[in-house]
Amino acid sequence: MKPFEQGLVNYQQRLLSHDYGQVFCRFDAEQQALWSYINQPQRIPCINHALLKNLHQHHADIQRSGGYVQTKSESVLPIRYSVFASATPGYFNMGGDLQKMAAAIRQQDRAQLQAYAKLSIDVVAQRAFRFQLDHVTKISLLQGEVLGAGIEAAMTSDVLIAEKQSVFCFPELFFNMIPGMGAYSFIARKAGIAVADKMILGCERYSAEECLQMGLIDFVVEEGEGEQAVHDFIHKNNKRAEGFLSAQKAKARVNPLTYDELEDIVEVWVENALRLTERDLKVMDRFYRAQSRLFPDQAAAIDLLPDSLAAETTHDLAVNQ
Repeated sequence: MKPFEQGLVNYQQRLLSHDYGQVFCRFDAEQQALWSYINQPQRIPCINHALLKNLHQHHADIQRSGGYVQTKSESVLPIRYSVFASATPGYFNMGGDLQKMAAAIRQQDRAQLQAYAKLSIDVVAQRAFRFQLDHVTKISLLQGEVLGAGIEAAMTSDVLIAEKQSVFCFPELFFNMIPGMGAYSFIARKAGIAVADKMILGCERYSAEECLQMGLIDFVVEEGEGEQAVHDFIHKNNKRAEGFLSAQKAKARVNPLTYDELEDIVEVWVENALRLTERDLKVMDRFYRAQSRLFPDQAAAIDLLPDSLAAETTHDLAVNQ
């Protein structure tokens, strides 16, 4: 798609000027890399509905731009790299919105659960399918805690770069659920079904080095060196960019991911959620409270649990911080 094709200029400008709420972006003109950051300074860094809407709009704008950005100097440059990162120190993402999920399950609100899950896989699919653009290489930069749906979001990239302090965990089985927005689909394709089972059914925390050994991530660097590692990868990859992208397309052809697959697994997730017991939901509540204690400004206005449970709430998640 040509950069000056009719109707695309506004989207090329919009990528750098539009307010995407919980997402902000910047463009590195030298490396032709669009950096998209999850930005949640006033809230628990989780995959909430508003963030999903922001990401969906941002991804749609990348696609509609034809893969080009109009910079402040009025130059129109291609987006050769899409870098996905977080602006929350110490956290990439803590997973699904447990508070909203628990409330919907208690109310047996199938429609709300389906809407949340459907939007989640729509966002996942946009990035997983390369925004329908052939020339964009996708990179995830991980600099801290990466839990549940955060892992699924990160794995929509071709390359995962993690700083050494990063940890990875799927805690869903603690409250009798599974990750439903692409975990099995992405991990099985990248590292094998045995690794997917080990991570999802084991509920254990894995270091960046362990994930590197399992084939889940591609590079591990020292704390604070993540952004430089992205720059270094781009510099090195530029010499073989066409071959690298062709290899990604070949892998996708050998073991293609389809939207139908994501949608079918989401239905399993919704049915699973609606069968949870009050005991399961109390465990979910405790995880939420653990997150709340890590981010007290966000949690101050909301108290899901009775006082009798307050002392227990950090056990499941915060004990390993």
